[in-house]
Parts: sequence; structure tokens; C-alpha cells
Amino acid sequence: MAATGKLANARLTCTGVFAVCLFAMFFLAGCGEGAGSDAQLTSQTYFELVDWHISGFWVINCPVAWVRIKNFNNVAIKDITFQYNTYDYDGTPLDQGTYTIEGSVPALSVKNFPELYVGLVNLHSDKLSTRLLSVKADSGGGGGGGH
Repeated sequence: MAATGKLANARLTCTGVFAVCLFAMFFLAGCGEGAGSDAQLTSQTYFELVDWHISGFWVINCPVAWVRIKNFNNVAIKDITFQYNTYDYDGTPLDQGTYTIEGSVPALSVKNFPELYVGLVNLHSDKLSTRLLSVKADSGGGGGGGH
């Protein structure tokens, strides 16, 4: 009977420790940077492809993009990553890639990034689409790169 009581006590202690750890995990999961998660920062960032052209003289084709970023966050952002897709004249998909902008955008401001050489693409690329994937908080305050 005494062994059964010790076993029940051990189970109760183990369950209590597990409950405390579980509670701490959920309670502390909300802690982090005051700026919020990367998804929150990304949702408050406006990405615009202003213009683009192909560079390479039909030997090595590379889209050169002019991108404008509007940062509606209360913190500077960096590591601005976007996806690009190329298409031929008829709209047939050709290439897909990602590009991360070097530099940052200060809080509550707009910044242009002209002349971004985003990657090598098919020689028949005539159309380009872009989509913002993610941004990260910049503890340095922003300001690098772009115009």
C-alpha cells in the first residue's frame, strides 16, 4: 500500500511539473521583440515593383528591378525578401526565384531600391511578377542601401 502511495505521489509531482512547463511555454510564447513577429511586420509592409527591364544581351538574362518599399511598422525593417516569376510573351511560366534586398527601411517611411539584379532567367522572359515574402525587424534603425 505504501508503494502505491509513493507511485501516486510521483505521478502527481510529474504531472505538476509538466503542467508548469506547459503553462510557461504558452505564457512565454508571446514574449519576444516589441515589434511583433515577422508575419506581423510583413503584413504592415507595402511592396511595389515600379519598373523592370532585362539586362544581358541575350547571353545571360537578368531582370533588373526597381522596387519601392513602404514601411508602416513602428520599427525599421531589413532582409526584405520577395519572390519573382518570369513568363514568356504568351504568359507561359518560365522561372521562379527569390531575392533578399540588402539594406533596410526606417520605421514609417518609404524607400526606393533601383537597379536590383535579381537573378538569371530564361532567354525568352518577357513578363515579370513579384510578391513580398517576408521582412525582419532591424535593430540598427534602418537606413542602409536604396535611395
